[in-house]
Amino acid sequence: MSPLSREFNELKKLSLRAFHQEGWLRPPEWAVLVRFWPVRASYSYLLHLYRMGLLNRKGEGERGMLRYSLSPKGRHKLRWLTSQE
Repeated sequence: MSPLSREFNELKKLSLRAFHQEGWLRPPEWAVLVRFWPVRASYSYLLHLYRMGLLNRKGEGERGMLRYSLSPKGRHKLRWLTSQE
């Protein structure tokens, strides 16, 4: 595995682990937990994970504040990533 792939998988593993531990999170909350900067980029990264099927997504309130949580596929991927340590 290339160093770049390893780094990408580390961010993915850290991200999925945060959702596993915390449950539903808004992008800025997640960004602070995993130290992802700039915070505004968290929306794009979490959308990427959602499109891969690793996260669930829902909008809340009048403004449709997005929240994400770990999907069953995300739990499976987290187990696999953890087993590769």
